Amino acid sequence: MTNQLRKGVETLKLFYINRLTESGLYNASDDDLHSLTLSELQTIFKKTFPKKTN
Repeated sequence: MTNQLRKGVETLKLFYINRLTESGLYNASDDDLHSLTLSELQTIFKKTFPKKTN
């Protein structure tokens, strides 16, 4: 179970990192981006891609 949780967290982190680098705001080679926690990446992601409400 622990390995599955770790894999899930790493997969989600990679999703956020890939989306942020694809947006052009961050470099893929930015080590600071890769060293952030999942919570920090989520915060940056939500600020970069705010949820659209109509």
